[in-house]
Amino acid sequence: MPVSERSWFLAIVIAASGMVVLAAACSGSTGPDTSGLSACGAGTLLSVSPVAYSDIRELAPLGNLNPPGHTFPTDHMYLYPPFGQSFPVVAPGNIRVTSVTLQKRTGNGQPEFDDYGLDFSSCRTQHFWFGHLASLSAGLSASVGALGGSCNAPYQTGGYTFQQCFKTVSVDLAAGAAIGTAGGPLEGALDLGAFDDDAPALAYVNTSRVYTQSGLKTVCPVDYFVAGVRDALRQKIAVNGAHRTIEPVCGTVMQDVANRAQGRWFFDATDHEDPHLALVHTSWAPAIGAMSIGTSLPGTPPTVLTFNPVQAGRVNLDFGQVGADGNIYCYQFTNASTRVFLQLVSAATLKIQMAGTGACGDPATWSFGATAVTFSR
Repeated sequence: MPVSERSWFLAIVIAASGMVVLAAACSGSTGPDTSGLSACGAGTLLSVSPVAYSDIRELAPLGNLNPPGHTFPTDHMYLYPPFGQSFPVVAPGNIRVTSVTLQKRTGNGQPEFDDYGLDFSSCRTQHFWFGHLASLSAGLSASVGALGGSCNAPYQTGGYTFQQCFKTVSVDLAAGAAIGTAGGPLEGALDLGAFDDDAPALAYVNTSRVYTQSGLKTVCPVDYFVAGVRDALRQKIAVNGAHRTIEPVCGTVMQDVANRAQGRWFFDATDHEDPHLALVHTSWAPAIGAMSIGTSLPGTPPTVLTFNPVQAGRVNLDFGQVGADGNIYCYQFTNASTRVFLQLVSAATLKIQMAGTGACGDPATWSFGATAVTFSR
């Protein structure tokens, strides 16, 4: 797995209907109020790196896997500082802050830990967000006022209990204005995400399982900076020191392939990602296959298993080649001794089982047992 555990696993937003739904990002809200902002164009591109280049050790691409909270490829990037260091965060352009989130985390025998999220827009249809701010600047905090008046019910994921409190605001900031701080020994990375109302909708096989506009219109935030800043940030895109070179360098969120095993699979109707499954490719090297397993597969804790895909045969066949042909396929991994059996039963049904350890062996011996699990789309 390319990045460390994160404390900001999922965000719950209160929809206008009063129902609680899962945001497809870690952002605090969707549908920001951008009335009065300019139409989007070259003049509204973000103009300042939100973090000094010297404070960015690396910028992890879209599509990170970190089950169970991020079983599916993430729709945001991670700004990593030098290890353990705090760093200032500034407004990356002339922006309007549209909402602020205070998140409280408890559990795993640790004291309560609070951090902040920020949604902002640079123009009418281009929207961005930060997650895991350790603090807000004095000026921004004064403009936002008290937080905690509108909180969702606590929820659990990754062994922690989270409660998030949201406040809709309208605070205009000039490029370079202080926003707060991020990083430090407890906080780690700063999340950066973006969605564009005018972008084409991502072609998920089951769009009914994408719960917000932001989830369908996710874009690479780095692409929305002026050329000089964009190019400098692209030079920072890496995971554990390995720079991504395959386009799109910014990474990929949506990896579903219709009528094939590749993509997102759901154990049940649960909105958060903990119990589900992703059969995809890694964010740092998209030629590497990745099986991102949540909490529903007996025989393994949440984990990411990686392998080198092939384009023919029944051992380690690329997920994008696995169709509903009646065959069982076997996978063995570069980071674990286990093996897995998998079968695409139909376009919308997949069966999978942890099948012990060692090499896959003779396909004539492959069969599912009592611990096989069925997922759907």
